[in-house]
This record gives sequence, C-alpha cells and structure tokens, in this order.
Amino acid sequence: MSLIEGLLIFLSILGLYFLLVIFLHKIGILEKFNISFYGPALLLRTKKGRNFLKRIAERKRFWKAFGSSGIVLCFIMMILMVSMLIWQVWAVSGFTPEQVEQLPGIEFVVILPGINPIIPLEYIWFIIIALAIAIIVHEFSHGILTFASKLKVKSLGILYLIVPIGAFCEPDEEQLKKAKPANRMRVFAAGPTSNFVVVLITIFLLSFVLMSAVQPAADGIIVYSVDDGSPADQLGIRPGDIITSINDTNLSKFIGTNFTMEYAFLAIEHNLNSSETVNLSFAYAGNHLTKQITLTDKYEEWSKRPDIYINNVEENKGRGYSGIHPLNGSIREKSLKTLKNPFTNFPDGFLFFFVLPLFGYFQGYNPITAPFNDVYIITGPLNVIPPGVFWGIVNALYWIFWLNLMVGLFNVLPMVPLDGGFLFNDALGSLIKRIKKDISNEQREKAVKNISLVISLTILFMVLFPFLIKYF
Repeated sequence: MSLIEGLLIFLSILGLYFLLVIFLHKIGILEKFNISFYGPALLLRTKKGRNFLKRIAERKRFWKAFGSSGIVLCFIMMILMVSMLIWQVWAVSGFTPEQVEQLPGIEFVVILPGINPIIPLEYIWFIIIALAIAIIVHEFSHGILTFASKLKVKSLGILYLIVPIGAFCEPDEEQLKKAKPANRMRVFAAGPTSNFVVVLITIFLLSFVLMSAVQPAADGIIVYSVDDGSPADQLGIRPGDIITSINDTNLSKFIGTNFTMEYAFLAIEHNLNSSETVNLSFAYAGNHLTKQITLTDKYEEWSKRPDIYINNVEENKGRGYSGIHPLNGSIREKSLKTLKNPFTNFPDGFLFFFVLPLFGYFQGYNPITAPFNDVYIITGPLNVIPPGVFWGIVNALYWIFWLNLMVGLFNVLPMVPLDGGFLFNDALGSLIKRIKKDISNEQREKAVKNISLVISLTILFMVLFPFLIKYF
C-alpha cells in the first residue's frame, strides 16, 4: 500500500469518526458519560479507579524501592538513547544522496496500521491491544507511585481519537510541585519502568514458553519467493513452502557438510537440463507432497527478468530453471534461535528480535507471520492449541513487547513533556543547587527551564532528522 492510499484510508476513517462524534454530542451521549472534547480527540475523565490504585499502592516500601530503581534504570536508558540518537545523526549525515533517498519517510513515525508501512492493516487489533496495555500500564504506574508517595490523584482518564491514543493519571499539580524531588522523580520514573517490566514478561511468555514448543516442520530449504509464471509458480509452490528434495536427492543429506542445503538445491537445479521433468518434494502447513516439475531454460528465463537476474551468462543456456528463490539458511537458523531466546549473542540477537517488523517490510520475511510461520510445527503440550490461535497469541505478545519497549524508550528521552524530561529537570535542578548553593529558587527554575528548552528541541531534531532529511 502506498503512502497516498494509506492516507486516503486514514482520512476516510477519520471523517466517519468525526461524524459519529458530532452525532453523539448532539444527542447528549458524550455529556451523559462525562466525555469532553480535547482538541480533535475525546477526553474521558473519571474519579473511578482511584481507590483501586490506592489499594495497590499500600505496599509503600515496595513501590518506593520500585520507583527508586526505576530512576536509575531510566537514566541509564536515557544515556543509551541519547547516545544512539547522536550516532544516528552522525551516520545519516555521511550518507550519499542515493542512500538518503532510501531512508524511511515520516510515515514510519506514525504508529497507525495502514499508514506506517511496517504495520499493515491486518495487525490493527494487535496494535490496539498492545497500545492500550502500554498506555494503561504506563499511566496507572504513575498513579500508584503518586499514592505511594502520599500525594493526591485528582482523576484518571483516557484520550480517544478513533482508538485509545493516551491515558492519564492527573495528580494534584501544586502538591506534586512542592513534593520532595526524590518522590517526584519516582512518580515520573514509574511509567517507563513499568513498560520495561511488561517487555520482560512478554519476552518470557513469547520466547521461553510459546516458542520453546516450536520446531521446523521438515529439513529442507524454505522458499523465499517464486518468479511469476515460472515452473514452480505453475506447480503451486509458494513462499513458506519447504523443499525437501529435488530429482530424488534428499536435501537433508547436506546438513553438516561443506555445502548448505540452499547451495545444494541451486547446484542440482543448474546441473539438470531444460525441459527435463523431475520429482520435487515439498512440505506446507504440515502436508508433505511430491509432484513432477518440468524445468525450463535458465538463460531464457533470466533474460525475461533483467530486474531480478543481472548476471546472465552463456553457461546458463540449456540449464534447468524452476523459479524458486531459497531463503538464506543462516537467516532461517538465526530467526528461530533468536525467537527462542532474544538474549542470544546480546545485543545482536535482541536487535534482530526488535527489528522483525522492519525486516518483514524491507526483506519480505517475518518468521512469525504467514506464510513463513507455516514452516514450523508446535510440539509438546502446546500442540493442542490450533496453529491459527497459537500464532495469533505469538503476534499479540510480540506487538505488546514492541510497543511497550517503544513507549518506554521514547518516554525516557530528556525532552519535556516526556517523563525523561521531568526526570532530567529535577536532576538538573538538584545539581545546580549543589554547585551554586546561594542561587534563589526563581533563578534556578529559570536556568532549568532554559536549558531544558534547548535540550528538548535538540532531542526532537535528532529524533526527526533521519525521517525528514530525504525531503530536503
């Protein structure tokens, strides 16, 4: 889907949303449920739920320890994020015009299915669930630490714009402002820290519980893509199928040798003659089939597809061609190994786990989505779960992990009005007071405000730089 098509769909949905909101406002439904306008969004503010958070916050020693450790964690993550942003700006600044043109556009910043290319519309329910969990966990954690610090919470609320786009826990601003810096910082640190806790929980459930039951369905090569109109295409071979043998040569015999199964498959195919009919065995969705495939001339077929095959040589004349492109074996092995334990070869394994949506968009391969999740079978006690349900749970957990990590990392940035910005301001204010003890509160607040403004604008520039440079 192009950016224009995505925008048209989004604007259509937005138009229907506004018509519905205006209708509900006219008939008094919004007022009845204490829903007010907040710009183009709807704000639901309520006092319900405060007692629930207050009861959770009764274990004050635990929550204060949680908040204190959260302060340390948030500053560590803040330093890592700022370092990464600086490196990113430096790296992108050295790109050639061709490389800059290949950079993702501003649509990658918007976490909306159909607009952001890495989040297709079919993931919309996963995104809504994951985003709701990330926001509620984040904001309710602020509320729990507010109560644990013996401060007041005025109300709770949710912000809607088609889907929930925000939640809030509204403390007593004057009371929070007068609170000790340590108490205030615990409140700010609670949100991102809770998101990071959810990240660890979802990794445990996804990798160490669900993916531990997943094994390859068969030994062979995974079909990455199939040329349109090729013999394999006409035979019904599709991405995600597993080719187990060709010309009655079992590919598993090459496991542990100097040849990969992918290399062996391509070599066998190349050594067959065009117009030769051979047996091709493959597996898909748990089924194993053997069919006959009639190969065609590699030189002629490559000549028809110069955008795919750029190194056609005379040697290819009369050689066999099926149109099958195998997935690189190392990527296949790395995918399953990383899904089972994202901390393998840290940080490379974790980064690969995190960028699966980008990998799926740019490379066309995502091991936990169809058709590539068909190359696995579910073993052990979990095999009673229907495959569709199993992979639905896997994808839901993955997006809960991904969005909680994004919300947590973004919120630790030292940029007001993010939690990291308020944490940075309190730390900066305490540092200024220690260095210059005779400074007045007004002067200190002014210095903090000015420094914070400069840093916030700098951070915003660094965040948007890679997405905007291609438009200049």
